[in-house]
Amino acid sequence: MHFKRKNIGSAGIHLNHIYSLKTGKVLTNRILLILVLAVTGLFSAVQAQEPVGVVNRSTTIQRVDGKEYFFHAVLQGQTLFSIARAYNVTEEDIRRENPEIREHGLRYDQLIRIPVKQYQAERQVREQVQEETTFVSHQVRRRETLYGISRTYDVSMEEILEYNPDARQGLRPNMELRIPRKTESVVNYLEYAVPPGQTLFSISREFNVSIEELEKFNPELEDGLKAGQRLKIPLGGKAVQQPPFLQEKIEEESRPGVVYEALEVDPYCHEPSHKSHYNVALMIPLYLEQLTTNEQEEAGNPLSNPRHPAFTYMEYYQGLKLAVDSARAMGIDIRLSVYDVCNTPVKARTVLRRPEVQQMDLIIGPFHTNTFEIVAEFARSRKIPIISPLHWEDNNMVARFPNMFQATPSMQTQVNDMALYVAENHADDNIILVHNNQPGVIDLIRGYKNTLNTELNYQQYYRDSVNLARIDGYFFNGVYVGERLTNVYVLNDSLMQVRRHDTTTSQMQKYLQRDNITELVYSRNGMDSVKSRLDTNRRNVLVTLMGGEAIIPDYARQLNMIRDTFDLTVFGVPQWRGYRAMDYRYMQNIRVHLFNADFIDYDKKHNIDFVRQFRKQNHVEPGTLAFRAVNTGMFFFSALHQYGSEFWKCTNLINETHTADSPFWFQKSRGEQGGWENKYVYLIRYENFRMRNVKESKQQQAERLN
Repeated sequence: MHFKRKNIGSAGIHLNHIYSLKTGKVLTNRILLILVLAVTGLFSAVQAQEPVGVVNRSTTIQRVDGKEYFFHAVLQGQTLFSIARAYNVTEEDIRRENPEIREHGLRYDQLIRIPVKQYQAERQVREQVQEETTFVSHQVRRRETLYGISRTYDVSMEEILEYNPDARQGLRPNMELRIPRKTESVVNYLEYAVPPGQTLFSISREFNVSIEELEKFNPELEDGLKAGQRLKIPLGGKAVQQPPFLQEKIEEESRPGVVYEALEVDPYCHEPSHKSHYNVALMIPLYLEQLTTNEQEEAGNPLSNPRHPAFTYMEYYQGLKLAVDSARAMGIDIRLSVYDVCNTPVKARTVLRRPEVQQMDLIIGPFHTNTFEIVAEFARSRKIPIISPLHWEDNNMVARFPNMFQATPSMQTQVNDMALYVAENHADDNIILVHNNQPGVIDLIRGYKNTLNTELNYQQYYRDSVNLARIDGYFFNGVYVGERLTNVYVLNDSLMQVRRHDTTTSQMQKYLQRDNITELVYSRNGMDSVKSRLDTNRRNVLVTLMGGEAIIPDYARQLNMIRDTFDLTVFGVPQWRGYRAMDYRYMQNIRVHLFNADFIDYDKKHNIDFVRQFRKQNHVEPGTLAFRAVNTGMFFFSALHQYGSEFWKCTNLINETHTADSPFWFQKSRGEQGGWENKYVYLIRYENFRMRNVKESKQQQAERLN
């Protein structure tokens, strides 16, 4: 949902000027009454739909050219009506002081002047006698009595006992007593009428008095602060310093909403235990037992029959073999054992009974769920790291095994990564989520929407905070307004306040609950439903989480037809790459982006070298599985060489030191109880009729071009 600005004028209706368009006669009283009720109802409905209340009402009066103003930072979704209501002025009062609003309307990120009218008159200085209790320390001497001490300090014995309950058992020499001393003082206080939208925090800042002092002078605040309430504000006190919430300038590669913690390093990583060689088991489904002896003699190579099941995963084995060869050339002694484990639990248990398997330093596979669970449980009991080469539809798998590394990011991780990219790069654009409400992926779609909304709201929170902070120090028409100068972003504290009787913990929680996305089901109204939600004044980002070769090529064609009218950027799913009917000119024209767990850049030298070696050894072209195998092998073989068989303790360090071309970034799943999932996701875009990784750094681009 996008917040639309609504400028609402006076609701007054001059009945003398309402005429019938057909007859030109004055309408009857009954019809007039209906019209009045309709307009009044419309006016009330608009008020009821007000999306964002003005929680950031300024309370600091500034003087510009001899006039007093509040300076208000306009936040996302606020309207002229809501701002005027918060300051108890009219919309015309605001337009008069801000002529640009008449011409361009109210604009987000604007700083506007609000004329100060009535609240100064509602402040009256009065006096109040205040009694305070202080204490002096008294050390009991020998033979001193409670009566004598009370006479010395002119306090009753009961008062002394009230603050020293141990003395009821009798006085002892050298006992320390707290003696109350009551004093009276005349305190000047301001009687202040609380305007709408103000908080205890803003009042404490305006009058330089602590919230504790306000509550002390106004016990009724226990029931919460209310507009119109008259408060006693002590004058001349010192406020408790409440430092602003400071956020260092966000680095180019960082993201609002992501907490960057100090890198935790296990002591083992400083002095890891190394071996002369490392044993690695590859458990892969080859189905070789399905070939009879005669078939093997006749066929020679099972890959001569492309329909044979062994053909599916053989290239993974071939790619991993090349990784072993490369590791040995680098001085890493990897001893690979291959086991033909299919999707049969009996075969998996048979392999696990072999003595050498129990001494493995690393297990890669199996490739099927029912056999993987058996092997993963075996590996956990012996603290052997195990790699899942593929992702599972059940994302709970990696959460169950702390020794597991999921090399391919799950589908939810992939779509969430795309959501982060959209939030970082298209926060100000018109974002439309398009899908077909597919039952099998509706949870995936909901997860994407929640992630995107959260990230957008974090960004909006920071931007609104920075905008609010501008009223604390900036130049306006050559006049310096405010008191704070800083080289960091100063986040306005009013967005962080905790209200005493509010069910939410802070204004930030309300930000996180905003809905920034237009969502539509394409199967209901087709392209007409999309067109009706496009904006000619902004870039339109169509996140299209649906597939189907019967739908998507025509979807791209229709979007291509309106690209001159609307600025379009489309995000889709990996399956689009395989549609033969898809016209790649359309994908380029409407800036199609696709997320994917795999992307092979054939301009990279190491990829070219791998293709040549694979061709030479296997006489075929390497596919996606072959590239996935060599990347997986090189990553984990290097980890074994650097940190030994307990390399998993040093995963955070490995993440930080891996090469820029490595497609891995492992993070723990569900805290320390879960395993590690690869969070590295490619986002590719069609440019100049070629695919490019849009997340590639500028340095990587320069290296590739050179």
